[in-house]
Amino acid sequence: MITTRAFAQGGQADFLALYRECLQHYKISPATPVQEDRVLALLVSGRHVSCLMAYDGARPVGFATWSLTLPAGAGIALYMKEIFVTGRARGKGVGRALLAGLLTIAEAEGCTRFDWQTDGDNLAARTFYASIGAPGNDKHSFRIMAETFSDFRRRLV
Repeated sequence: MITTRAFAQGGQADFLALYRECLQHYKISPATPVQEDRVLALLVSGRHVSCLMAYDGARPVGFATWSLTLPAGAGIALYMKEIFVTGRARGKGVGRALLAGLLTIAEAEGCTRFDWQTDGDNLAARTFYASIGAPGNDKHSFRIMAETFSDFRRRLV
């Protein structure tokens, strides 16, 4: 049975195993120990980012990272930055359980919206979201990587 619960102190090993698999899945270089420590420190502190973990029994099978943001019209939005389900657990309701858990959090927080995005070439995610009737929009994303911060800043001044 799939269950979800908030990341909590003591869950670092479960999260790191999933985080490492997520990076590998998206063909992202592994995080350094310093980067992993920073991610865990943010999660443990509960500042800036929160994480909902999914388990199949005692086995961690997915996570969703999220934060509250504004403006969302006249209210607050829950923004899901990442949702990841292990390859062995896909198609077993883990993504649905994570989304349902985030909806519960959004309602408890009094949010007026629940926002997320996916890469345009992530056909599996887009197919999944379409299958559950998630409405899309026409927004575009922009990203500046750390190695180009200085160059980009020069364009701003």
